[in-house]
Amino acid sequence: MVGRGGVTARRLSSEMTQDQQRRYGGLIHAFLAQSEGFLRDGVTADTAAKIIAAAATHPRPRTRYTIGRDAALLTCLARSLPDRAIDRVLTRALRPLYPAAK
Repeated sequence: MVGRGGVTARRLSSEMTQDQQRRYGGLIHAFLAQSEGFLRDGVTADTAAKIIAAAATHPRPRTRYTIGRDAALLTCLARSLPDRAIDRVLTRALRPLYPAAK
C-alpha cells in the first residue's frame, strides 16, 4: 500500500502547477520520505498477511486490528486525544522530513 501511495504521490507532484508546488511540494516531499521509512522499517507483507488471515479465520475476531508499531500508536492516540491534537502530532512527525529551506 505504501509503495502504491508513493507512486501516486510522485505522479501527482509531477503534475502540480508552480503555485501548487510552492504550497504543497514540501508536504509531498515529507510524505514520500515518511513512506520510505515505513517501507524500510515496517512489517513485511508476509507478517501483515498472517495477521489478516488469522483475523479473517478467527471464530470471534476483534473489531479492530493494528499491524505494526506505528498503527498501534496511532490507534492509542486516536482513543485518547482529540482530532486537532492528533493533527499536531502528525504534523510534528512530518516536520523534520520537510526539505531544507533554500
